[in-house]
Amino acid sequence: MNKGKGITLRLVLVVVVAAAISFFFGSSFYMTVVMVTALGLLGEMVHMPENMPGAVDNHEGKEVHPFIAMVIGVLVVLILLIIGFLFPEIYRYDFGSYS
Repeated sequence: MNKGKGITLRLVLVVVVAAAISFFFGSSFYMTVVMVTALGLLGEMVHMPENMPGAVDNHEGKEVHPFIAMVIGVLVVLILLIIGFLFPEIYRYDFGSYS
């Protein structure tokens, strides 16, 4: 899979899952995005051996190295948390309060 398509697919998946959780459970959309991103990072950590170059899920070694993917994931979660700390009012918005 093309790296650009993979990143876009992951971003769309995070937003759709966060929107669904926020809508059905009435939780903060932004906090849900942070939690889904952190759970994705946890999944990357659990499946690290399978994603290594030459391993089961990365036969040809064309995917991003799992360590780099984890570093990027940690940076994304930290940036999201910093943005939430700087602008705490974004935690008030959810999809369940519009009905």
